[in-house]
Amino acid sequence: MSNPPTPGTYLKMRRCAAGLSVADVAAKIATSPRLAEHVRVELIEMIEADEAPATFSTIVVLNNVFSFDLDVLATLARISFGADLPAPEICRVCGCSEYDPCHLDGRFACSWHNRDLCTRCNGLPGAVQGIIAA
Repeated sequence: MSNPPTPGTYLKMRRCAAGLSVADVAAKIATSPRLAEHVRVELIEMIEADEAPATFSTIVVLNNVFSFDLDVLATLARISFGADLPAPEICRVCGCSEYDPCHLDGRFACSWHNRDLCTRCNGLPGAVQGIIAA
């Protein structure tokens, strides 16, 4: 992957790969202090647009709703702050990684079709361009 995604883009990729909308995620999380659902939606959208940082507790809560690789997220955050690190190996469509694979038919984990495309996403429309098919 030549240009790694930002941390927010990575979270969005994983949320979309889980088949969840922002509203779905907002409905499944609780905040302290309690925030209205539309405010939670706005916060998630801002995190995914890299306009607001995600706190550690927010990351933990999001990871309870949809799967993502914490090491990948941490590496992408360090890269976004200017660290000279190799980009993590993730699927350019769904963001899955070796330690956070997709599950095909709820049973089998995906594998690598090529260096930055998993076998699940290889057959999706838009996979060649590296976009998530809605």
